[in-house]
Amino acid sequence: MKAMSWLYVIGSAFLALPATAAAQGITYDCDTAANHFSELDLPTDGVPFTVSGNVQLNSLAASKEYAAVARVQIAPTVAPGQSPAAFAGFALTALPVDPKKSPSGATAIQALSWNVNGKDDEVLPLSIMAKPGTVQPFALSYDGSKVSVTLGTETKSFPLGAAKPVVRIVCSTGEFLFTGLAIKSNR
Repeated sequence: MKAMSWLYVIGSAFLALPATAAAQGITYDCDTAANHFSELDLPTDGVPFTVSGNVQLNSLAASKEYAAVARVQIAPTVAPGQSPAAFAGFALTALPVDPKKSPSGATAIQALSWNVNGKDDEVLPLSIMAKPGTVQPFALSYDGSKVSVTLGTETKSFPLGAAKPVVRIVCSTGEFLFTGLAIKSNR
């Protein structure tokens, strides 16, 4: 009987792990070769919701054609491999630099930008000052008609209509680590 009690305690502890992990968010290491991309669409549990977490650049893949980039967007559901016509979120972009010519000796510069509907990204000027590899916290909230994107102390809202929204994570030409990634219902 005592052995059964211990099995119950141990089993209960294992059952509690997923809830604890979900509360802390997940970790996703998005690592792609030069000139390639990876895409992850995460379902949501209805509107309104908030996706939050952290992203950081771990490394660049050498490319003369593409910049290393990670994007987090809220978009309508589309077929795998297709790009949505409408989306809103942000991008973390990094470019290699010669460390001998960089005042900080860094091997890259990185920038955060608002990313909406395929328009040119709007860079947050002070984000360029961050050391490459700096952990960048973010939050995107969707209420059914607009996405509010928060990057550090900056927040901006974009109109968006998505009947079945998903959270899209895309990275290209580098390695980006997402931590504490969580989608929370605001109902």
